[in-house]
Amino acid sequence: MDDSKKDNQPLTVEELKNKGNECVKDGKFIEAVLHYTHAIKMEPNNYVLYSNRSLAFLKLDQHYLSLQDANETVKLQPQWAKGYFRRAEVEAASELYDEAIISYTRALQLDPHNPKLIESIQLITDKQKQKVKGNQNTIWICTCLGLIIGILVVILDYCFTTSPTLGHPFSMVAFSIALAGLGWSIGKSVTLMNTWSAGKSLQPPEDLVGSDSPSKENVQTEKRSKYSKAQARQRYKQGRL
Repeated sequence: MDDSKKDNQPLTVEELKNKGNECVKDGKFIEAVLHYTHAIKMEPNNYVLYSNRSLAFLKLDQHYLSLQDANETVKLQPQWAKGYFRRAEVEAASELYDEAIISYTRALQLDPHNPKLIESIQLITDKQKQKVKGNQNTIWICTCLGLIIGILVVILDYCFTTSPTLGHPFSMVAFSIALAGLGWSIGKSVTLMNTWSAGKSLQPPEDLVGSDSPSKENVQTEKRSKYSKAQARQRYKQGRL
């Protein structure tokens, strides 16, 4: 009798949190999100729950939702280092290394003796340096390829045509430099595209965008159906349209 009553009792916030933690350990991240969400509905100001759900969302590659929960954690408890750590983890996963370093540093200020934070800052700093170096290498390689292609075109033009189009030395040099400049432009464009693509995973899912706003067709329909044709003609005559 007592056991059946106990089984029918709803789970407490702490029990739901523990179930969510167990699911995270077992790799059942969707179930973990469900448990944390249920607990948050019961206790919406519990910053630990948002932090835990942020981790679960991150494991599911739901960066936008993970960042939302991390920001809510910081908002509810701005003096808790883990909130900034959660935010930094999402930013790092989204390749926003500058932002991640700032968040990690803020967490370290609140928890200066945490070795994981120091290690994370060093790791992200190294990744940022590698990214910058990779961008520079891309520009350099594209520039060199452009120059090499330009030189090859000049040589082929000179060797295999009776009247070389680029016969004048100045034309040869100018053509080679122009192709090198084109290669530089291509390399720069590639690096800019890589930079712009960073943080793209933090864009809100399509099903969350514009869900509360009426569609353009609905607005136009409402405008068209506001007055009947007879009323519209009357308003026009009165100068109100």
